[in-house]
Amino acid sequence: MGTLGCINDMLQRDKENRELRKRNRERLTDTYHRLLDTGKETDLSLMTMEKMEDIRRKTLEKEELDKAAHFKAMLYLALGMALIFLLIWLLVGCSSKPSGNNQSAVRGDSTSITQGVQTVSVHTQDTICHLPVATQSVKDSVFTEQELQKIQNELRERYARSEIKGTRLDGNIQAWSVIGNHLVVQLCLNSPEARAVFREKIMDSPAIRFEGGTEPTPNNQRYTSDTLGIHLYPEFSAYPYTARTATFVLFNQSEHEIECGDSYHITYEDQRGVWRTLPIHTIFNCIAYVIQSGEQFLFKADLNPNVLPNPPGRYRFFYEVELSDKKQKIMLMTEFRLADIKEAVRDSSDVISVEYVNYPR
Repeated sequence: MGTLGCINDMLQRDKENRELRKRNRERLTDTYHRLLDTGKETDLSLMTMEKMEDIRRKTLEKEELDKAAHFKAMLYLALGMALIFLLIWLLVGCSSKPSGNNQSAVRGDSTSITQGVQTVSVHTQDTICHLPVATQSVKDSVFTEQELQKIQNELRERYARSEIKGTRLDGNIQAWSVIGNHLVVQLCLNSPEARAVFREKIMDSPAIRFEGGTEPTPNNQRYTSDTLGIHLYPEFSAYPYTARTATFVLFNQSEHEIECGDSYHITYEDQRGVWRTLPIHTIFNCIAYVIQSGEQFLFKADLNPNVLPNPPGRYRFFYEVELSDKKQKIMLMTEFRLADIKEAVRDSSDVISVEYVNYPR
């Protein structure tokens, strides 16, 4: 307000000076013309016509100089005001930036947000509002049900023609569904590599949220492989560490009829001796197999080597059965190994007492 008041005072004084010079010029011009017309002798009659002309010319020159000085003053004033506003803008802009302590921690290519017991990964460069556009920035968008359904249909079509075999996404996608305002993709292992492949090979959208463990969780469970005449063994004691599947045999030498399904889980021992859950699919078909007394059952388990390269070492396979007449559930466990070998091998100690060649494949 003080600066604006000074500017107003300067403009007012300049206006008054210009009016005064205008009146003086008018009086001088009027006197000059009266002398020309009447030729009367006055105090100014002693002045020659040349002097009068010289006075008028100098008056005009002084007015031009005053105008130039006024223009320069206003120009310098405008520049000063512009610099002041620029300085204020810079100060306000700097003070509005968040401090480093308030910024979200970003690891790899995404931000991890904990919601209850689930970890949701939000990519810092996810791009599209309604369908993938690779140049738009991420923002908190609210998607309608129709928009999410459209994105889900597009995702289904792209997944069907995607080329992800042999990548970290191969065997990693368990399911996707619309939950709230987002399309949630459930991964066996929610790793930065898997998310990057998903965005590059399938779809990149802020409507998509990734869920699943970011690393294998510790799991030190142990159960028996032999109880009540029910035996669980691996078909081979060792498999190549690059194997995609392992096969197991269930022997029913009990007096009961047993039921089993497709679900199972596997753990492995890491380099530090910690047992962890192997990231495999946990969504299985709801089906029941009936194994009569004296029968055996062979089935395969997926080792999912593309999701997380399986290191050579010890592994545990867990499988649940149920005694049909007693409705009693029994969890069985057997160990096997992955090794740097080309073909699976059997244990020469003859652990399994029943001939392998007799059961169906």
